[in-house]
Amino acid sequence: MVDALKAAGGNVLCTIYPGVGHNSWAKTYANPEPYQWFLSHQKKK
Repeated sequence: MVDALKAAGGNVLCTIYPGVGHNSWAKTYANPEPYQWFLSHQKKK
């Protein structure tokens, strides 16, 4: 899915935590990278 979105011109952030199951959200919330990625986007006028 990430490759398809990139091929369509999307700006995709995909983070994989090897060996982490369902609790991957805890690592994501503790990681500043997604927040920086969210804030780097603006709605086009």
